Amino acid sequence: MAEVHRQGAKAGSEIQMKDARRVDLVRWSEHLSAQRRHPELVKAIARAAAAGSICEDLRTALASLRLIETRQKESTREDIRTINDETTITGALFTQAVILYARATFTTGRRPSLLGEAGLTDEERATHDEVKLLRNGAIGHFGRGEGLQDGPLVREAVILSFTRRQRQLGVYIVRAQHKARLATRLIHLIKVRLREVAERQNALFDKVDRLLSEAVKSDPVLGPSLPQFQFDVESFCGSPEAARRPHAQLEAGEVEDMDYVISVPNL
Repeated sequence: MAEVHRQGAKAGSEIQMKDARRVDLVRWSEHLSAQRRHPELVKAIARAAAAGSICEDLRTALASLRLIETRQKESTREDIRTINDETTITGALFTQAVILYARATFTTGRRPSLLGEAGLTDEERATHDEVKLLRNGAIGHFGRGEGLQDGPLVREAVILSFTRRQRQLGVYIVRAQHKARLATRLIHLIKVRLREVAERQNALFDKVDRLLSEAVKSDPVLGPSLPQFQFDVESFCGSPEAARRPHAQLEAGEVEDMDYVISVPNL
């Protein structure tokens, strides 16, 4: 189980950590939010956390599409055309990729939105719009997906068949487990979006750094409250086994899995 960890931006030397070596700023900001204190700082921390989780959604979506490519290269045409474990896995991976891309870019929820559409090229925007159609009109809610460039996701026909002795009614369903051309274009778009998130990381964390320093200077009880929100890697990961690798990396000060790291001076 891969664990991804986030660390806040550098903070000023006026923050006295004393007994705490690492502070979970998300938990701390929730405490501030409940007290309706420092709303701009709370918002900045939420956006910094969002950058990490959006990035992870996009990475997982990309990995799902890459896995489809690998598995289909190893499958025969007969395997692809029949409903079996392989096509079920392919469909699940494609559905996951579409849902995760949508969640990272255009669906609403409790996470702040960071990725707009202004920086996309015409071709990238067309892919984005097609994924939006697919998610909203065929995956998130049932629909055929008629507007997709390479044909609908689902085709349905009610067949009235005449024979010599009787009439028969039946339903034929054709369901594409994934859309290969769209998947290729989506891989490119996800890479573009990942670069977009990466380009915003320093600005997001610099803002947290600035607002945190300003808040500590103006609020004398703020700095001393930080040690109450120590980052417990075992609780965060869910088990000692899952926490073993990140804990060792944290102790060594070289965390390979940590995204968006800015060095923090000794406090």
